[in-house]
Amino acid sequence: METNLELYENWLKNNGLIYDFDNDGDLHFKYQMCNFYILNPKTDSQFLHIILPNIWNIESHEERINALEVANKLNMGRKALKAFLTDSNVFLSVEMFIDNTPDIEDFMERLLDILIEGRQIFAQEMHQKQG
Repeated sequence: METNLELYENWLKNNGLIYDFDNDGDLHFKYQMCNFYILNPKTDSQFLHIILPNIWNIESHEERINALEVANKLNMGRKALKAFLTDSNVFLSVEMFIDNTPDIEDFMERLLDILIEGRQIFAQEMHQKQG
């Protein structure tokens, strides 16, 4: 029986996406010119966590406040999407529980598109706050 990580790897192969593994065993790949990671949940095989990192670089305290407001708006208004801040960057993620035999063809592309749309909305909102 395939592990979920092997299912994700096979989905990437079947969709012609080049991928590699980072030092933590997470899958890294590009989709629609964006870098994504599928985290390898070592303690919960039914947890799917996809990250779109570094979508915005925070350069000031005021920009951090604006980014928190936009992130909160995204978190409240978008299904499955989480926006969060690190020290100086904004990341987006989707997190969900899946069963032991998921048909990821049913949802993987939609999850990636949610993240890409979230990145576009985040940038638009930040530009409006700055301009």
